[in-house]
Amino acid sequence: DYNPYSSLDDDIEDESNFYNDRYGEDDSVYSYDAEAEWEESKQQLLSLFSMVIFPFAGKWLGKKLSFWVWAKYMNRVPLSSRYGTIKQLTI
Repeated sequence: DYNPYSSLDDDIEDESNFYNDRYGEDDSVYSYDAEAEWEESKQQLLSLFSMVIFPFAGKWLGKKLSFWVWAKYMNRVPLSSRYGTIKQLTI
């Protein structure tokens, strides 16, 4: 089978090889830059969470928990046993 257009196929392959040789390395540089930028962004997010968000959230949750525990203590423990100097009045 003789294909009169086979030379066109060869030209297309030559062009694609030329493109890969010329631009293939640039794509890897761009992907490396993108990967490095992504890693830097992840590091910045990790720093933000560990230095800003987690401490504020811990402080807020700690206050809420301490107020809740204190309220439970105040409701369950009688006044006379909380303070030794106050005596219950007997009638």
